[in-house]
Amino acid sequence: MKFSQLIILTIISIATFYIMVDNPKITLEIYISTIALTACYGAIKKAPNVLHIALILLFVNLVDYIIFAFGIIDLSTAGKNRVLHGSLIYGVQLIISVTSVIILIFRVQLSRILSHSKKIELTYFDGLFHWIFIYLSMIYILAIIELFARHTFGLHSITIIHYNFTSLVYIGWAMSCALLLTMIISTEQKSNLQESDSH
Repeated sequence: MKFSQLIILTIISIATFYIMVDNPKITLEIYISTIALTACYGAIKKAPNVLHIALILLFVNLVDYIIFAFGIIDLSTAGKNRVLHGSLIYGVQLIISVTSVIILIFRVQLSRILSHSKKIELTYFDGLFHWIFIYLSMIYILAIIELFARHTFGLHSITIIHYNFTSLVYIGWAMSCALLLTMIISTEQKSNLQESDSH
């Protein structure tokens, strides 16, 4: 099996698993745990690029988790203006996602401010992770547009994002997990190659 096929299979498998769990809180906890394990790997292996990318993802997702899991923004729509409440939920997620894009684009510069390690460099993965958050940002924008179309303009038949929102987000998380796995494999291969060259 080719490496690219393995990555696609990983994305499909993780997305399917998340959809089967079908509980955003539990799924996010699993996703955060995966990111935390990657951060631990980066720390143990003294791979600052892996560590810093994982820490950024961990920070972003913990902010999201704290806001929604602890009820800072209540997900219940009972007795609330659906448009205003939905815009608040999707809007906060959009702000977190756009902020993540910016942080990830400038990850190397940020890493160099936080650490003086000579190993900090622009990696192949720096050019990929921010695309996941661009994808998620598009989902949040479409969700807001659909929300207004349904509840302000009476177009109740438009429910593509509404009924598939969690699955679409899970696909983003699955892509992120696949990239984290690929990053670990790539780091291991590079480390093994350097060890064999030194002998």
